[in-house]
Amino acid sequence: MKQFQLLHLIKRVVELTMPNLRAYYRITRKAKVVQTYASDAHYWADVQPLKNDESEDTNEPVVSKVEIPILWGGKDRGVVCPPMVGTLCDLSYYDGDPNYPRISNFRWQNNGAPACEVGAFIIQADPSTYIKIDAEKNLIEVTPASASTKIGGNKDETIGGVWTIKAPKIIQEGNVQATGAGGGIGTTTVKAHTEQEGSLTILGHVQCSSLCIAGDLSYFGGMRRKERRGSLKFANIEPESKVFFSCLS
Repeated sequence: MKQFQLLHLIKRVVELTMPNLRAYYRITRKAKVVQTYASDAHYWADVQPLKNDESEDTNEPVVSKVEIPILWGGKDRGVVCPPMVGTLCDLSYYDGDPNYPRISNFRWQNNGAPACEVGAFIIQADPSTYIKIDAEKNLIEVTPASASTKIGGNKDETIGGVWTIKAPKIIQEGNVQATGAGGGIGTTTVKAHTEQEGSLTILGHVQCSSLCIAGDLSYFGGMRRKERRGSLKFANIEPESKVFFSCLS
């Protein structure tokens, strides 16, 4: 009986001293970000402790410069996303020491989380800017702004289906080499008016339905026509197989 009373007394003493004990030992509690700092690859946030019902704990001051967790590790490595003001988080302490606080987790409540179906994966800055792998393993990249890729070496792409590019204007700088499958002769189909500045060398047969040349025509070898369709007009013919004409069709 006396032992029971002693245990009860000790329990009561501990219960009464709990508020004081919290000054020396802290457990994980709710908090929210009230200020974010991002400078020189160092990231902190000021956080306001909350009660379990998400209301501010007016008895607890703002905890300043708490380290923001970064995914992965190594020098200058990681996935970084400084939190927005108002983001809910979990405030923890190393070994319960109030002098060593840390943000152990960010919580999506209030802000909401990106829409993501089961089996999918998404990295989202906002609803208009994200990278997503959907449940069917399709890769989707969306941004309302510009995209830039810088590669110091080579880039190889292997596509099993059709590669479609849609843009009001496509600008290409650099030399272009194209072949068919296996390095053989392929087929190029263009439905457009084409303008070229520079020489054109064709190693193979040329077939056209209409041809107009405004300058000189030099040819070496014979000229044959299987069937006469339309007219062949020459303005002047000189020796050495040099032909000047206004229109050939």
